[in-house]
Amino acid sequence: MQKERVRVGVIGCGTVAQIMHLPYLQSLSDQFEITALSDLSPGLLDALGERYGVPHGRRFTDYRALLDTDVDAVLVLSGGSHAPQVLAAAEAGKHVLVEKPLCFTLREADAIEAAVARSGVRLMVAYMKRFDPGFLYGKQLVSAIEEPRYAQINTLHPSEDQYIAMHGVRRFDDVPGQVARELHRAQEELLDEAVGAVPDALRFVYHDVFLGSMVHDVNALRSLVGEPDDVLFTEIWPRDSRFPSVTTVLAHPGDLRTSYTWTYLDDVRDYFEEIAVLSAGQRVRIQFPSPFLKHWPTPVVAQHMEDGALVERRIQASYDEAFREELRAFHACVVDGTPPLTDVRDAREDIAVLQRVFARSAPGGLGGEAGKCP
Repeated sequence: MQKERVRVGVIGCGTVAQIMHLPYLQSLSDQFEITALSDLSPGLLDALGERYGVPHGRRFTDYRALLDTDVDAVLVLSGGSHAPQVLAAAEAGKHVLVEKPLCFTLREADAIEAAVARSGVRLMVAYMKRFDPGFLYGKQLVSAIEEPRYAQINTLHPSEDQYIAMHGVRRFDDVPGQVARELHRAQEELLDEAVGAVPDALRFVYHDVFLGSMVHDVNALRSLVGEPDDVLFTEIWPRDSRFPSVTTVLAHPGDLRTSYTWTYLDDVRDYFEEIAVLSAGQRVRIQFPSPFLKHWPTPVVAQHMEDGALVERRIQASYDEAFREELRAFHACVVDGTPPLTDVRDAREDIAVLQRVFARSAPGGLGGEAGKCP
C-alpha cells in the first residue's frame, strides 16, 4: 500500500543534516519529500539545493519564510537552542522533528510544551539512540533484571573532525557578520539564564558537552531504569579547559546508583560509549558506535551464571540505522497520529537532570536555573 508522503522543510543544513538526515529523507522517498531548505549560509543552501532538487525559490536564509510555505512538517537541525524555530513552527501549524538539545532552559521547554498543546501539532525530539535496534534489544534484557544495583555509563569522545572528514561535509564562510553576532548574543543570554555567571569554559561544558552529548545518555538511562532521585556527586575537570571530562553519580529509587564518566580524548580515533546495567546475577552492556558512522550495529553483551558456569552472549540485533528508524517513527507520528516516543516532556526532564548534575559540580556557587531545584 502506498504510504502518504510528508512534505518536509529542513531548517539548518550543517553536519548532522548532511551526514544523516538529508540522505535518509531522500532514501525514504515513499514517505518524505524534501520541498524546502533553510540555512544562514547562502552558499550551502545553493549546494544542497542542487544536490537534493530543491528549487531556488524554496531555499531560504530566514527560516520564517520556509514556514510560510506548504510544508507539512519541519526538521529543526540548526545549532544552539531550537526554541525560536520550534515555537514559530508550532505557531505555523507545522509538525516538528527537532534535534537535541530541544533548548537550553526549562523556561523554553515549558513555552514549547504550551505552544505544541495550543497548536495541536506533533513534536518529536531526535534522540536517535532510542530508536536504535540494539538499544531496544538491550532494553528488553534490562527490563528482566531483578533488583539492578549499579548502572555505569562511559563515553570516550575523540575529535569529531576525524569522522566528519570522511563524509565530505560542505561548509561556506558566508554567514553575514551581524547575523552571527546576534545569534551569539542570544545564546549568551540563554546561558546566563541557564547557569548564571560561570567561567566561559564551564559555559562551553554546559551547552556543548552536557546538552550536546551527555543529553543522549541521560535520556537513554532514564528510559532503561527510570528517573534519578538525586545527584550525589559531580566533578568537571580541568575546570578551565575546552577539552573537559565529567564524572557524576546519580541516586535512583532503592539501592540503584549510576556512575557516569564522559571524557574528551581527542587524538585516538576510537569512539567508545557504553551503558551497562548490572545486578548480582545479570549484566547487560549496550555499546554504541560513533554517531557519525552509518549502519554500524550497536552490540549488546549479556552475562549470567548457568549451572556454575559464566554464560556470555554478544548480540547484534540489526544493521538498521538509528537515524533512519527515527525518521520512520516521525512519519508515523505525522501520518498516523502515533504519540512520539521522545516528546517535549521527556526532553525537559533531561535538561532538568543535567542542570542538577551541573549545579552539583559547585554546590551553592551557581546562579541561573542550574542553581535552583527544577
